[in-house]
Amino acid sequence: MKAYTKAPSLPADRTRALVLARQYVHSPWSGDVAGLIGYLGALQLDAIQVITRAHLHQLHVRLPRLREANLIGALESAERERQIFEYWSHAAAYLPVDNYRFARIRMDRIRDGQKHWFERNARLCRFVLDRIRAEGPLKASDFVRAKGGWWSWSEEKKALEQLFHEGELMVSHREGFQKVFDLPERLLPADVKTSAASEAEYGRHLVGSFLRAQGLGRAEEISYLRKHDKDLVVQAVEGMLKSGELLPVGKELILTEDMEVEPPAAPRKVRLLSPFDPLVLQRKRLKRLFGFDYQLECYVPGPKRKFGYFCLPILYRDGFAGVVDLKADREAGLLRVKALHWRSPPGSALLSGYNKALGDFARYHGLAAEGL
Repeated sequence: MKAYTKAPSLPADRTRALVLARQYVHSPWSGDVAGLIGYLGALQLDAIQVITRAHLHQLHVRLPRLREANLIGALESAERERQIFEYWSHAAAYLPVDNYRFARIRMDRIRDGQKHWFERNARLCRFVLDRIRAEGPLKASDFVRAKGGWWSWSEEKKALEQLFHEGELMVSHREGFQKVFDLPERLLPADVKTSAASEAEYGRHLVGSFLRAQGLGRAEEISYLRKHDKDLVVQAVEGMLKSGELLPVGKELILTEDMEVEPPAAPRKVRLLSPFDPLVLQRKRLKRLFGFDYQLECYVPGPKRKFGYFCLPILYRDGFAGVVDLKADREAGLLRVKALHWRSPPGSALLSGYNKALGDFARYHGLAAEGL
């Protein structure tokens, strides 16, 4: 990728303000949950539930009054009017149903032999697909058989996941965190385009959706965890630069329409972000733009952790003030503060904002904040 070293750069404070404004972390999203997911491009899912599911935390930051029922309504609308669906972005995610044709590119690649996690068992795939056609929505536990049966549960789960990634099955809904699978033709709204977009369209989609939601970025950030899409992104960037849709700013890329935008200054507010929030997900980008060196330590062996198992980044105004390790104690009805680490001694305004954010966050989850 060409380095645009002679291109003008944006001042660091304006860059941060633009990114924060585009991410809607300080000013709530004015639309509904489906519109927000469409704007962000994807809402990452994760099984870790120290406080709440990662996707609910990300939404709460941007839609403070959101309830899980709003999300379920967008996902499981009656009469096949669902607005979002579950598939794979850079990771497992909820996606806007209007983007199904872009997801089809990955589905077709896997159907044509691109390896995902394991080898395809064609016979077993036919078996589970035939059962779902005949019986309706099923989950992996519906395939458990008595010992000595020909099919093992683990292999059937692999077949369900393989068919899901190929697009032969969709997730109808979840029971707990267990996927319930059904046929796409039973779930997709009738007006959704199901033919795959071209790869050129897909590349432009990846570039445009990332920059609209993130303000600016680099080609390698747009293709983050998308190793099969890197060339498409590079080609799309080159084409959009030539057409004038993009401009280089230093080593960053920005939509031309955003070059003259003057984003508002960040308010004196504190936000407690999910470790999977799109604002902080790419750690190298976070360090470059905000000078914040952050790592989620739940995957780090206990003795090697510096801050805690599930530390949340503390955003204050246009920077990160520290991290707080929180855990929901449902039995006690408390949101427990296991550790709090400030990057520098906090002033009264920061402390006041932090206490308010912690209290609001606890109440949203039906808990009381420990120590408040």
